[in-house]
Parts: sequence; structure tokens; C-alpha cells
Amino acid sequence: MNKKALAVALELIPIISAPLAIIFIYSSVDSQVIRSLIGVFTLLGFFGFVFSFIGRRIAKEEKIVRILSILDILATVAIIIMYVLVFIALGS
Repeated sequence: MNKKALAVALELIPIISAPLAIIFIYSSVDSQVIRSLIGVFTLLGFFGFVFSFIGRRIAKEEKIVRILSILDILATVAIIIMYVLVFIALGS
């Protein structure tokens, strides 16, 4: 696997995880497995900026990696905004 493909794969993890976490949070299915998946997807989405730094370090000047880095950071921001809205809604 070359460096560009590895960097793109790492960059896609939070981009896919953040929407999946939000979808599972709002789903009507409630089980221990779903709650575990929500936790894993939320953590992977939250640490999007880490994947962004790793991907940029592996494939330095690739345009696709730069674009995916921006989306990784947006995934982190989306998770943070979601939890801020939850805390505001709960009145804490």
C-alpha cells in the first residue's frame, strides 16, 4: 500500500464515523451493541484532527489529502457541536 492510499484511508475514518455516530444516536433502535457503536464512532469522529495530522504527515503535498483534512476537522467540529447542543437542551 503506497503512502497516498494509506493517508486517504486514514482520512476517511472520521469522515465516515461522525455521520454514522449521529445517525445511530437518532435511530429508534436501542441496544448495547448500538450504544457501543455510538461510542466508537463518536471517538473516531472526535479525533478527526489527529487523523488529519497523520494523513498530512504521510502524504505531504497531495491535494486529496488536504481536502480530506478539512473534512476531518469538520467531522470533529460536528461532534463537538452535537454535544454542546445536547448539554444546552438538557439545561446543564
